[in-house]
Amino acid sequence: MNWSPIPPAVAAVVAVAMAVNRRLAPILLETSIGVPSPRVLAAYTFGGRFVTFALVYGLLFGVAVAVGRRRRSTEGDSATVLATGVVAAVAYLGASAALLFVLDPRPILVNAVAGVGSAVGVGVQLAVVAFAGFALAERVSDV
Repeated sequence: MNWSPIPPAVAAVVAVAMAVNRRLAPILLETSIGVPSPRVLAAYTFGGRFVTFALVYGLLFGVAVAVGRRRRSTEGDSATVLATGVVAAVAYLGASAALLFVLDPRPILVNAVAGVGSAVGVGVQLAVVAFAGFALAERVSDV
């Protein structure tokens, strides 16, 4: 099987960044640096969303297009996309579990269900982005 480990590795980094971004406000509010003003908190949150957007649709999509343009055949694309989704889901679940363990005093079962549901969603999202990158690379190489 001819698959590339680069998109799954990039997806792991992006998934961890997404997990931190989704819990950025509680992280900032519960640290010992002091409570930021609502304007500063909003600026940090929107800045984090922009960084996450850039990582997903800039870095991951760009890496998928670059890997797709350099491949010889499309034989390993499905394996790469599946690995990207699984690695992203596991990385997001690990980062979320660590953050929820520290930040959220809710029962473990509630955190586990919320974390697994979010992780599946992030894994699917990043797998679709990688698939779109491979599809664009194939379309561009056909022209």
